[in-house]
Amino acid sequence: MVSEERPEGLQAWSELCELVDTVRVALNRQLQSEVGLTLAENLVLCQIAMAPERRLRMVDIAAHLNIAKSAVTKTVDRLEGRGLLIRQRDSMDRRTVYAALTEQGIKTFAAAQPAYLRSVDQHFTGLLDRAELLNLSRASSAVLHEQHRATQ
Repeated sequence: MVSEERPEGLQAWSELCELVDTVRVALNRQLQSEVGLTLAENLVLCQIAMAPERRLRMVDIAAHLNIAKSAVTKTVDRLEGRGLLIRQRDSMDRRTVYAALTEQGIKTFAAAQPAYLRSVDQHFTGLLDRAELLNLSRASSAVLHEQHRATQ
């Protein structure tokens, strides 16, 4: 069923896109300045840090972050070049590649998290009250639920 055009809906969508873009740029700048990581690098490190054995298949990183595999490869290349990650082949299936945190990667990720949380608070959560955050969370969850349901 096609819904009637809703100018307020289009306005909300445009504002949401601008909000996400603006906050991502601000977070990226602040993280680079404070800890020398891009937002993308921090998000990749975060996914791997939360995974069992602090390693995750490259394809799973792409799926969790909803980004292209080529973007994950480039980001992992940079992190590996800095000694924060290593690639590991699965012993049972040599086609499967994992990205795993090194000791330096664990330390760098841990050191970056306070800066990341401060930045998110400064550029997003700290600008909204609790009710606004809850409403935004509920609305986001509802849309995501419907999107996931529609793709299954």
